[in-house]
Amino acid sequence: MNRVVWIFSLFGLLLLSPIAGAQVRQPKAPGALIIADQYFREGAFDKALIEYQKAFEADYNPAIYYNIAQCLHRMEHYQKAILYYELFISKNLSSPLIPHVQKHIAQCEKNLQEAQKIQEAHTRTAPGLRKVAVVSEPVGAEVYVDSFTGTPVGMTPLMLELDTTPHLIVLKKAGYKDISQLVDVGVPGMTLLRFVLEDVNRKAPVVSSSVEAPLTPGVTPDGGQPPAAPSHDITKQWWFWTGLAVTSVFTISGVMTGLRTLDLQSQFEDTGSVSVKDRGERYRTWTDVLIGGALITGVATGVAILLFPGPGTSPKTSLSVRPETSAPPKFSLLPSCGPSACGFSFGFTF
Repeated sequence: MNRVVWIFSLFGLLLLSPIAGAQVRQPKAPGALIIADQYFREGAFDKALIEYQKAFEADYNPAIYYNIAQCLHRMEHYQKAILYYELFISKNLSSPLIPHVQKHIAQCEKNLQEAQKIQEAHTRTAPGLRKVAVVSEPVGAEVYVDSFTGTPVGMTPLMLELDTTPHLIVLKKAGYKDISQLVDVGVPGMTLLRFVLEDVNRKAPVVSSSVEAPLTPGVTPDGGQPPAAPSHDITKQWWFWTGLAVTSVFTISGVMTGLRTLDLQSQFEDTGSVSVKDRGERYRTWTDVLIGGALITGVATGVAILLFPGPGTSPKTSLSVRPETSAPPKFSLLPSCGPSACGFSFGFTF
């Protein structure tokens, strides 16, 4: 009898335990998806987007991609909206909403194109007039616009207002050569045009090639001073700066590749990597080539400097009398013999 009572008591406890649990269970709070739908209906798309993202992170339901895309679409984030629409299609291939989603994608693409056109319209230079200042040296030149003849628009210095298309500007002044230039005034702001006119009567100085009357040393036939000797400044020679620049480039490049070679050699000693060793060999080869190029260009420039004529070796014109002294040669190469052997001696003067 006691066993039967004990069995019934245990059975009653089992029946009462779920009821007790149901009585103490707290009511479940509304989910993020329900809150997001409420925000979406209210037009708070930024808040709805946050809640939809929380709902997706909770169970990774690919159908929520559509809700996220809808929020982005309404917020005019068309590029991101297209991305989530595409994600929805790729994860829900059998969904009946796919044709509807494709229409949304087409609408987003259209909106993107319209926004791009509006942006380009704002950044493009607005049509209108531009100020163009025309100055010349000397002043007082007649200015013609898009014409070589007719009535000039004014005299320099002159301020013009031209439309944003290319224009031909022509300057004329008596006694000077005409000058013209095609100008594009499509850029914003003022355009400054500066011209230097060339005198048509300007002639080069003439030097006589022969003189009949005897000349006094240091005096020209017209009683003036003799013309200055031509300049022999080596720094004005193009080959001097070219050689100097090429030598500098080769030297700097060789130093850089040499430092890189030392770095790779250190890495090879630490790691023993074959690839590092091969790279080091290539950098070493390049270093040799660059240093060799620097030596060649440096020597060539130095030889050119030695051979370059100095002030004392310039040829004399017939206007001057026989020079009293002749300048020594820049260099000499003469045979010479000593007690034990013979050879050549090379000398040069600065």
